[in-house]
Amino acid sequence: MNKLFQEFKILLKDISVEELVDIYIFRPFAFLIVKIISRFPITPNQLSFIAMFFGVICGIFYSKGDPTSFVIAGLLYGFIHIIDCCDGMIARLKNCGTLNGRIIDGFGDYFNALVIYVGLAFGLSKAGFEFVVSPWLLMVFAGICTTFNAMVFDYYKNEFMAHALGKMNSTQEDIDLFIDKLRRLKQVKGKFYVKFVIRVYLIYSKVQMTKTSKMVKYDPQTYYEKNKLLIRLLGLIGPTFHILVLMISSFLYKLEIFFYYTFVAANIWTIVIWIIQIKNNKRIAINL
Repeated sequence: MNKLFQEFKILLKDISVEELVDIYIFRPFAFLIVKIISRFPITPNQLSFIAMFFGVICGIFYSKGDPTSFVIAGLLYGFIHIIDCCDGMIARLKNCGTLNGRIIDGFGDYFNALVIYVGLAFGLSKAGFEFVVSPWLLMVFAGICTTFNAMVFDYYKNEFMAHALGKMNSTQEDIDLFIDKLRRLKQVKGKFYVKFVIRVYLIYSKVQMTKTSKMVKYDPQTYYEKNKLLIRLLGLIGPTFHILVLMISSFLYKLEIFFYYTFVAANIWTIVIWIIQIKNNKRIAINL
């Protein structure tokens, strides 16, 4: 059992940046799947596209609007997230992760959220729920809120892994790498999809940047000690927690739970922790 747990830990990004919901619910299931599929020539990108395929099916079930379909859609959303966990774990197991793979993984997350939210808007319209505004307006606002929460969490998670753990590039370093890669790709004919994906990623990353373009560095130990609790608290508005709340709301056929969490609780929590995080990092930054 201890050996299995050590294998499980190795396949995580790092326990300190994983959402607790992932550690205790979704990633254990993903680990079991990875143990099986790792024997086959399945790539992380293939898993990302499989997750997108099931994302469309999940959206279709949500669009039906009845309680049974909502339960099935909620279960599918959980399964999709487990598959999404698998792609990163396979990449770490086989040491085959790439920068392009990270972009495709991120794109897949937003694609799935889009098709599922569109399906949910159709379903809410059919179900006859009484809301003060149109279900379509509710889902547009929900999409904006969840994107905002995810961008803040993703940015500071990556910064923590870069500055505290030294396990990946900072967001600014990734931007520089992709700008250079795009510059080289411009000299090559074709590869329109790769060029498009990189451009989208650069726009996304630049929006995430909350500080000036001035480069800073941090003492790793100081950064770790000052930010480990904040990262854990930010996990309460991470993408996985949003998925879990939507799943529970779907099982109970009470979507108001999801909307209260998304519109009120998650946004207040994000803004409070975000402000603390910015002030905290300014105090410990070493300007270059």
